Amino acid sequence: MTNSADVAAKAGVSRSTVSQILNGHGHRFKPDMVDLVEKVARDLGYRPSLAGRALARGTSDVVITLLPNISLGPRLRELIDRVTEELAEAGKTNLIRLSSGDAQIDEAVLALRPAGLWSVAPLTPEQHARLEELGVMAVDQPRQLQWQIDHEIGAIQARHLIGRGYPAVAAALPEDLREQPFALAREQGALDAAREAGIPTLPTLRLALERGSSSSTALLLPDTEVGVAAYNDDTALAVMAAAQRAGRDVPGEVGVIGVDNTVASGVCEPSLTTVDIDVRFSAHEIVRALLQGPESMPADAFEAVRSLVSIIDGGSTAR
Repeated sequence: MTNSADVAAKAGVSRSTVSQILNGHGHRFKPDMVDLVEKVARDLGYRPSLAGRALARGTSDVVITLLPNISLGPRLRELIDRVTEELAEAGKTNLIRLSSGDAQIDEAVLALRPAGLWSVAPLTPEQHARLEELGVMAVDQPRQLQWQIDHEIGAIQARHLIGRGYPAVAAALPEDLREQPFALAREQGALDAAREAGIPTLPTLRLALERGSSSSTALLLPDTEVGVAAYNDDTALAVMAAAQRAGRDVPGEVGVIGVDNTVASGVCEPSLTTVDIDVRFSAHEIVRALLQGPESMPADAFEAVRSLVSIIDGGSTAR
């Protein structure tokens, strides 16, 4: 494995010179020496280690994306992709770190001396203090804000179903414990919106989302007409398939609305009505906060996010 000593030997310079040139301090040397060292490094396939560069600079060009133990759905993947692209344009490398539980920051991550850290799950005050002590810009989603956003998504679903004439509303959630922090807020939002409109609410459908489970899901469906606000598109498709298996008319007897605007939502029959969240604005604001500080984010983050939420009409609620 090529190291800086190999580059130094072939270029006929000191190892310190190689380190300085390849870590962004080439302005201290003559241009022909910089060109020589960079050419030798390319020829030998040598790249400075992230840890070494961080040690030399005091910080690295790495930004950590900290993912808690949740399902990596299509919208979250798209959000991460867009954040990664915008960080790359700013000369930063996005390093994704998976956590077995909630947001957990280990010393191995901190040893990289990251320039910033974006956590999908809320950080604790102690974690914020530790990152501030190390000079790491930290961006996360406060629990209260996340609850507000998910509650509003559920409310939007219920209001759509009520507007389509469904006489009762029920929520549908996956049993997966990883989804519960988000799912419970969406459930509550749907039920609250229905009650505010004077519409009856029916018991929540809790789905295993396993292969071959459509018959058991069908048994959960109420006998009456109902609009179902599903946690996401996967849950919505499971409800719709179960209803069709049981001979129920979709959207006549059972209306279903999901969340995420996945590819599958548009190619199923009938197509699925779903809630779309424009992640482009969110990604831009996350990157701006990582580069400029959290104070650069909109003053009313909830209203900013709510403006990005829209209904994609499909056949599953077209009464």
